[in-house]
Amino acid sequence: MSIRVPGRYDFIFLNSAKAYSTVLSLPAEHGSAGPILGLVPTVGLWFPRRSHDHDTLESLVLAGKKILAGLLTPDRAAQVTAMIGPVLDTHQQEWPVVADLSERLVPAVYEIAGRFFAGDAFWDRFGEELVPLLRTIADGIDVPRATVATTPLHRMLPEYRANGELVRVIDRCIREMPDSPLVETIREAGTDERDVRWMLMYILWNAVTYPGSYTLWTLVDILSDPRVHHSVHNSPDRGEYLGWCLWETIRLNPVSTLARWLKKPLTYTASDGTHYYLAADNVVGVFPAMLNKDPDRWPEPELYRPERFGDSPSPRTSLFGTGPFGCIAGEFSRLLISGVCDHLLTQNSLELVGPVPERRCRVHLTYPSGPVFVRVTAAQNDHIVGTGPACHR
Repeated sequence: MSIRVPGRYDFIFLNSAKAYSTVLSLPAEHGSAGPILGLVPTVGLWFPRRSHDHDTLESLVLAGKKILAGLLTPDRAAQVTAMIGPVLDTHQQEWPVVADLSERLVPAVYEIAGRFFAGDAFWDRFGEELVPLLRTIADGIDVPRATVATTPLHRMLPEYRANGELVRVIDRCIREMPDSPLVETIREAGTDERDVRWMLMYILWNAVTYPGSYTLWTLVDILSDPRVHHSVHNSPDRGEYLGWCLWETIRLNPVSTLARWLKKPLTYTASDGTHYYLAADNVVGVFPAMLNKDPDRWPEPELYRPERFGDSPSPRTSLFGTGPFGCIAGEFSRLLISGVCDHLLTQNSLELVGPVPERRCRVHLTYPSGPVFVRVTAAQNDHIVGTGPACHR
């Protein structure tokens, strides 16, 4: 499928497992992400950096991934588990009996991830300011609003105003805590001083927004299906099973599309042997949702069935991507999100109240169209099965 953007480029979508691997495995000098990210508000359009050309932006993104990788070594990633209980318990002291998970749980996850990457001293000083700004910006990036962001009307968008405030807060972070471990790590990586604040924003952005969204939906998916809820409480290895739940939630709620700007031509050979020539200076993309619902790869693809990851070595490439721009936080996300769900389900009896709101797919994450209410009571020793509605899928 090809979409022509008048006067600019063709956007070609390839829809197969082979295409997914081909597109995402392109080296950065062939399939670039810079021109794509350059259209993303905050990361590309609004947040100040040394130079606004696409190559510089891509270099910053790749450097940021290296910094994140250094912060996510297996030994260090495992440290997040000890941070989960204290933060959640503090937040839950203020939860009402009927709580909106989108307003109560997501900020708690932001804090856990923020403390992990930036440290307690940094988060104690700036966390309360950063959370609503990062959340507002992430929740606003859908395709129509990202389009408006490229016009003079962008000044009317709440995410644009949040971005301006985020710049001011990040500047204060660097000015008031120049010896912060995260700021020092950014500088030690060779980041140009004029890009230190952009890199700090980028690391915090990735650190908190993805876990925040996927923790919410993983917990909602568990509570929505009594069978899955029962399996969580009775699994001989709860941590492993909750990891399967996370992967299943990601499978059914993937990022909307993954795209690359072709710096040079690409000849793609389809499974039937047909050759397709894709010219340079166009965009080639894939839809993860199509691969994730391919019945040849995922039996009964529409069903929420975490056990599929234990029944067989189901392919996970479509969950975290691959290549130079693939996700590097898979294991950290598993530890964080399964740990949060484990703690909440152990300490509480949680019951969904009312229907689950519509899931709105933004450019890269999914957000609820309204409140996600749960009734929260102290867990009983014999509490095994949730009483929420049947699976909503």
